[in-house]
Amino acid sequence: MVEVATVGNEGMVGLHLFLGADTTPGHAFTQVPGSALRMEAGQFRAVAEDREFARLLHRYTQALLVQISQAAACNRVHAAQQRCARWILMTHDRVKGDTFQLTQEFLAQMLGERRGTVNGVASALQQAGFIQYVRGQMTILDRDGLESVSCGCYRVIRDEYDRMLGGTARQRGRAIRPRQRGG
Repeated sequence: MVEVATVGNEGMVGLHLFLGADTTPGHAFTQVPGSALRMEAGQFRAVAEDREFARLLHRYTQALLVQISQAAACNRVHAAQQRCARWILMTHDRVKGDTFQLTQEFLAQMLGERRGTVNGVASALQQAGFIQYVRGQMTILDRDGLESVSCGCYRVIRDEYDRMLGGTARQRGRAIRPRQRGG
């Protein structure tokens, strides 16, 4: 299993319903503890008929497609440290606070790397003072420093989300809720 997209407080899983499909071959799972809202498929389809909400879903779809395509290229051409920094930054954008749970085993799986490789990268990022990593607990200490070792893919993805959804990645910590029909 390898990560193809990261979804957090800015988005949703189940976009295939908006696009007219009943199922999707991918799997969604939680990587960082938190909360989420859930809606039945039929109710979602009805709410998605609202023009304003549909426009928001179109913009989100565009941003997600850029993330998927950029991540695919990134995973092919960039070094493990650059990809790891990108992945940590994207996760940081989608969680509250600077500390979140993240095991090296899970990070290795998401990056398609051996755990030993991820251990070396995490150690280098920690020695540089960008992160603190203790027993599966990641803390961002120097976000600018982390961005400096990430490849340009992070900025491409972040800028597209900012352009399509407004605000900045770190400011979008609130859920966007569709208007309910009929009371």
